[in-house]
Amino acid sequence: MDYPKLRNIDAFPVKMQGQDLICFRDPQRITENVVFLPRSAYFIVSLFDGGHSIRDIQAEYMRRFGELIYSDQIIEVMEKLDSALLLDSEHFREYQKNVEEEFFQTSIRKPMLAGGGYESVPEKLRMQIESFYFLEGGPGQGPRPQILLNGLKGFIAPHIDYLRGGPCYAWAYKEVAEHSDHDVFILLGTSHLATQKYFVLTEKDFETPLGILKTDQDILSRLASVLGNGFFIDEFVHRSEHSLELQAVYLHCLFEKNPNLRIVPILCGSFCEIISHGGYPQESEEINVFIETLNKIIREDGRKICLVASADLAHVGRQFGHQFLVSEAVMEDVKRKDLEMLEYVIKGDTESFFEYVRKENDQRNICGLPPIYALLRLLENSSGKLLNYGQWRDPAGNGAVTFASIAFH
Repeated sequence: MDYPKLRNIDAFPVKMQGQDLICFRDPQRITENVVFLPRSAYFIVSLFDGGHSIRDIQAEYMRRFGELIYSDQIIEVMEKLDSALLLDSEHFREYQKNVEEEFFQTSIRKPMLAGGGYESVPEKLRMQIESFYFLEGGPGQGPRPQILLNGLKGFIAPHIDYLRGGPCYAWAYKEVAEHSDHDVFILLGTSHLATQKYFVLTEKDFETPLGILKTDQDILSRLASVLGNGFFIDEFVHRSEHSLELQAVYLHCLFEKNPNLRIVPILCGSFCEIISHGGYPQESEEINVFIETLNKIIREDGRKICLVASADLAHVGRQFGHQFLVSEAVMEDVKRKDLEMLEYVIKGDTESFFEYVRKENDQRNICGLPPIYALLRLLENSSGKLLNYGQWRDPAGNGAVTFASIAFH
């Protein structure tokens, strides 16, 4: 490989056994391999852009640091990344082709986090989810018998992993268990990968440790009949996306005895380009047509349908592209801004919610922006109730994530 090229992968600082390292991993999870390299190797890897030969990299290294680096040292880093499938190479492309073929040949979306992000054995999974109600920060009790007055229209729940966000999930799903007799849940999740469209559909059923959770083919076919198949072109991103998987697993556990339980999995693409151009989502014909079509289908369906936004809030620190370590003072400032922003969400004020994020140029990286925006548009000015707000901070201060549970009646 004369001109090594790094794939579009995550790279962030970590501390392991007292060493400062850079972690490289695949956000698409085409491979689960992770590579840790010393920070001194980061400059070398930054030149793996497809435009620098090994000799070019040696020359750049000499100009930057005033010392020679041997070609064998560069090749060693290159081979380590390529063996982990993190370089854009023939080795990777052949592997990717096989993974994509396997995904498209089945009607089932396989779980990616079972056995790691949550228990893979049904009974252990039920116990794990039950425990969230009683963890510190949780509701302190499980769901009461159903209270269907003021029925639930929709809710926002985190998509951070259960280990860090379990109590916040419990607040959301306690409300669901007590106020929901829905058969259909429309899941609006964040796509953490780039997409061509603002919304991404899949007809695949979702496998969980409890079996197969069916997607609602009727709603999907009605969407396709109006919109065409364009919203399926990014379908492969569903394979690795955790934001819908974590809601599907919790819902399946909560309502596993309901034979009519169905989901409609919809991933929402980034609004970064809209914000960078100073625009607004309501100016996009694609966004408007999709939301209006889905809204019409919901109104005409006749069944009880609940809307779900799988959405985390702020992502701050070096792990997410900032230059600062996350201190307690940073966390307090983030909390203040989060709660100010959520006031608009609770009021159902879609435009002011987006404007709050736009005005600060999304500096806090609100990854739940698109699904929350879509939820508010579909709920048509319904007001909500903040059930819980939570924060997670890396002990080393490299990153932090915030999240909340909100119910709309």
